[in-house]
Amino acid sequence: MRVLLVTAFVAAGAAPLAAQVESNRYLPMSSWATPYVDHLSRAGVLRGLDPLTRPLRRADVARAIAAVDTTAVGASALSMLRELAHELDDGADTVRWTLDASVGALGASDARRWALRPSADSTGIYPQAGLSASLELPHFALVTHPRIDNRLRFDPDYTGKKDRIVAGRNDEAYLTASWRYADLFFGIMDRNWGSPEVEGLLLSTSPYAFDHLMLRLGPRRLRLELLATQLDPLPLFNTIQPVNRYLSLHRLVVQPSSRFAFSLSEAALYAQTGGIPRSFEPWYVNPLNLFLLAQYNDVPTSNALLGADVSWQAGGSVRLFAQLYLDDAQVDEKAQGDKEPNGYGYTLSASGGAGGGAVSWSAFYTRVTNLAYRTPANEEQYTLRGVGIGRSYADYDQATARVTAIAAPRLLVGAELTWLRQGEGDFRVRYPAESLFATTPTLFEGVVERTARVAGQVAWTPRDGASLSAEIGRHFVRNAEHVDGASDGRWVWRVRVELRRRLSGALRW
Repeated sequence: MRVLLVTAFVAAGAAPLAAQVESNRYLPMSSWATPYVDHLSRAGVLRGLDPLTRPLRRADVARAIAAVDTTAVGASALSMLRELAHELDDGADTVRWTLDASVGALGASDARRWALRPSADSTGIYPQAGLSASLELPHFALVTHPRIDNRLRFDPDYTGKKDRIVAGRNDEAYLTASWRYADLFFGIMDRNWGSPEVEGLLLSTSPYAFDHLMLRLGPRRLRLELLATQLDPLPLFNTIQPVNRYLSLHRLVVQPSSRFAFSLSEAALYAQTGGIPRSFEPWYVNPLNLFLLAQYNDVPTSNALLGADVSWQAGGSVRLFAQLYLDDAQVDEKAQGDKEPNGYGYTLSASGGAGGGAVSWSAFYTRVTNLAYRTPANEEQYTLRGVGIGRSYADYDQATARVTAIAAPRLLVGAELTWLRQGEGDFRVRYPAESLFATTPTLFEGVVERTARVAGQVAWTPRDGASLSAEIGRHFVRNAEHVDGASDGRWVWRVRVELRRRLSGALRW
């Protein structure tokens, strides 16, 4: 017998999710709830969620929860589903407002966000606080989320204000308008195009969230998307005068069934060429245009990148995923310039679950070549404020395996094994001259640093409005800092405690 989880809430006097005015807000990837959603999605408990896009819309997650067959779910997973359903119950009012206040602290061995590539040892405790405010109307949502986060003062990837006692930024600040066949978004929000297990190759969370315009046309299972933004200015090589830079990405997403989905993507990063200033250009903000063709038809050049994704539910809860990014591929070998090493990246991943949602697992292998994301033009490097828009590193490969399990109600534990090989290639440095193409490796320039990481993670919500997350890993490094024969080992850890309080209500006219 099929039992809908939402039935329990109806019986308790709560409004059915299906009867609500659907929320247009997103569930941020930094939310305390995201690890639980990802676990249940990998385990096959939550079905029908977009396999190629993060963040997810709150309404989509709520709908997936409501559709769960609770007779096939273990008690531990069912407890987690109830917690998520409560978090995503946005009320049934036509016009509603929400205030989410949070306060907490982060203790860490270093200030960088990414534990796999920690910065220099800088153990500290960093105060954090935030206030998220939203106003939702039919088809519209306004969201802002300013936060105080003193970790930013010491993060080498953050280029904002650091010389004050308190540092902060807006994690989210956006206006979205949504209809059945169209979405319009403007503002700040983290996005990842690709598998949720790893950063996307064309668009990821590597840079801090930035202002952008995004458009969706078509139903969600057959849609065209366009993202456009202005990047930070960079000088041309051999000059000191910065020039304005712009980025456009678009993709076609096709999902003929809940088991199969694929997308085709294209990015164009363009800047001043030949002393001619540039601004947003119609051929690069036309979602139906082909950027690669546009730059060959009397349009100033750009750094054009191509991508493709495929996701397939192989059977049971097992999902297979592949992503390819292509920048330059040489097919002729007639002249010296034809010997340029290929610039590309790819990811192969698999995920699944067992035990009625109690256990989930994922594994992936990814590679980014030496000359990926850069061109002979400094202003066309694929970065935002020095951080990669897709991946923030090139000339490396990585294999990672993870497993997560519900150890107790509201308690998620995980383990990770990672093997990372990093060459000395860097897309922030000058492109090699044509005379050096023949001796420039496609992968692993110079001395290769090798890192083995063994780590464990915990996510715990002991009660409503309180959460604890932690991870600790041991890194074993060979050829440390690209010095042949040097070795290093260090503990890398993060512990975060957060208390939250929500106020919400309806506006009735």
